[in-house]
Amino acid sequence: MTNPQPQQPARAPAFTLLEMIIVLAITALVITAVYSLAQGTLTLADDVARADRRDTRKQAFTTFCEHLFTSLPPNAALNLKTTQSGGEYLTQLELQNISSPFDGTPNCIVTLYTQSMAGGGMRLIISCQPISTNPLEKRDAKNAYHVVLFEDLLQCEWRVFIPATQQWATVWTEDTSLATATPTPVATNPAAPAPMTNQHPPLLELVMNQAGDESRRQVFWIAPSQALPLTQPGGVVPGQVAVPGQVAGQPQVAVPGQAQAGQPAVPAPVLPGR
Repeated sequence: MTNPQPQQPARAPAFTLLEMIIVLAITALVITAVYSLAQGTLTLADDVARADRRDTRKQAFTTFCEHLFTSLPPNAALNLKTTQSGGEYLTQLELQNISSPFDGTPNCIVTLYTQSMAGGGMRLIISCQPISTNPLEKRDAKNAYHVVLFEDLLQCEWRVFIPATQQWATVWTEDTSLATATPTPVATNPAAPAPMTNQHPPLLELVMNQAGDESRRQVFWIAPSQALPLTQPGGVVPGQVAVPGQVAGQPQVAVPGQAQAGQPAVPAPVLPGR
């Protein structure tokens, strides 16, 4: 008899090298897809947050400009200058003899101007300089403030509206000597002449375009330079006699042929004969 040959134990099936390579490739593709999806979500969230911050800053700047232009004192001076640098237009809007927007210091020069950037584009900067007490030195550069408001601007241009021509202009000049003069209050001295003031343009336009955003146009109203007459607590203008039955603060009007209280009657006009 022949002895039977011993049987070899059965081996468990194993992955081949090719199968391992395929598994690693599929795993790498899945990890790359998940990472790309997460990176795209984070980038989208960052873009949305950046857009919200940009819109919030622009809205705050709009509110600041509205308050600044509607609260100009009567003796303020407004000057606008536009220059061309390469293919960009740089503007400088200067307001003299106004309060500082930083700490409320009176008699300051606030300037909104654009400046070219090295890598292209431009930035919008606000500066505030107190007017020096020395008449030979108008500006006080030692206590000046400079704050960058916007960067990466493709366009930032100011224009004023001229009612006489019904057009917008990029240059506007007012007499700065009137801004530094101290006006005489009309309330304390009715016989004194009216304070010297500049005639401001009624509207001011700003066209601003920031990288990654669409161009925006905003129009601001400028407070008139003519000061309103001051009244006393009773509503009577100093130097004016209160008339019974007259509404406080309203101008006194004499009706022909009708007598006012305490005053003689105004004779009615005589019409020429036919």
